[in-house]
Amino acid sequence: MSDTPPILVVDDQEKLLKLVVMLMNRLGFPEVEGVSTAADALDRLRERRYALVISDLEMEPMDGIGLLREIRADDALMNTPFILTESSFTFEDINLAHQAGADAFILKPFDMNVLKAKLKQVLNRKPRKREAPLATESTLSIDFPMLGKF
Repeated sequence: MSDTPPILVVDDQEKLLKLVVMLMNRLGFPEVEGVSTAADALDRLRERRYALVISDLEMEPMDGIGLLREIRADDALMNTPFILTESSFTFEDINLAHQAGADAFILKPFDMNVLKAKLKQVLNRKPRKREAPLATESTLSIDFPMLGKF
């Protein structure tokens, strides 16, 4: 097992979930896990640390924005990088996701160059802060094969 924290992919469509897991493996991420519901994602996130969450927007009963809000509200999870995916975004979707704390948006189907650029952007961002400083471990010094050191 690698020292690199795993990536968590959340999508209620099994074929798309497997595709995103495969793409992340091809980009050099050694450990990528997939779940099909936001509730399962929250359970996993509370069990172990993840370097990144990539989540579909349209899911039931909790959608990607609901999952994002839960993550940002939890002090232990709030700095987990989060990318939202969908086949199309409305201005309202983007506005709601931005307010909830999304780090990036990626349209499906994924273009590998766009995916790489978004991953670099998200994994290089500075940790979030609340009024009181949190003593959390930064994920910004992780070495990802194919993308380099962050």
